[in-house]
Amino acid sequence: MPTIVISGARTGLGLEHIRQLSTNPSNTVLALVRSLAGDITKLREMQCTSSAKIHILECDTSSPASISALPSVISSLSPPIAPIDVLINNAAILTVYAPPMTSLTLTPESLSAHMTTNVLGPALLTAILHPLLSPKAKIINITSGLASKTLVGNKTITAVAPAYAISKAALNMLSVYQAQQVGEERVVIVLDPGHCKTEMGGWDNAVLEPEDSVKGIWKIIGRLGKEDAGRFFWYDGTELPW
Repeated sequence: MPTIVISGARTGLGLEHIRQLSTNPSNTVLALVRSLAGDITKLREMQCTSSAKIHILECDTSSPASISALPSVISSLSPPIAPIDVLINNAAILTVYAPPMTSLTLTPESLSAHMTTNVLGPALLTAILHPLLSPKAKIINITSGLASKTLVGNKTITAVAPAYAISKAALNMLSVYQAQQVGEERVVIVLDPGHCKTEMGGWDNAVLEPEDSVKGIWKIIGRLGKEDAGRFFWYDGTELPW
């Protein structure tokens, strides 16, 4: 019976992960949301109709205090959960500015906010849950093609959203370190889910349905081995350049 933790589960790809996982009664899913007082209606509806066991837990990945409180919340669950088999660090922010921010107009506040949620959040969440991970756990850090120096440098991807891109590049390096330090049998990868039709991805400009992205992600998770530790994948399994 796999135990799966997904941050940023309220909406977008996080919610789609919960929807797909909810159909399997062998799954135990910890759906992490920024606030239980927020609008989590869709998540609650999935919880009520799910074949899987879904726990909705509060964990604001922009708050070290909120992250630190998570293990005690998990330990209070009844019945106790099994060790965590999959951790998906999905929660992130992408702030859109008008006019669009560039590397020449980057502000300290913007960079700090993106680094706190998109880098420090996954770092602290992985660290605090480390004692609860199964021996062969898989840790998936959700990144972006904007974090690829190669793809942005050769203009395959347009150089936009610098604060977000810088934070995701830092997440990539964090993942390389984690891959070497979480344990020999555990696997850490970074994964670009593609440009999805979500609130963050943009409904009008995105090309990929969340359902297809998440299906692809779980195909990758299902075949991950030690040889994949520290690698950078697209949702369809293609390895991306750093």
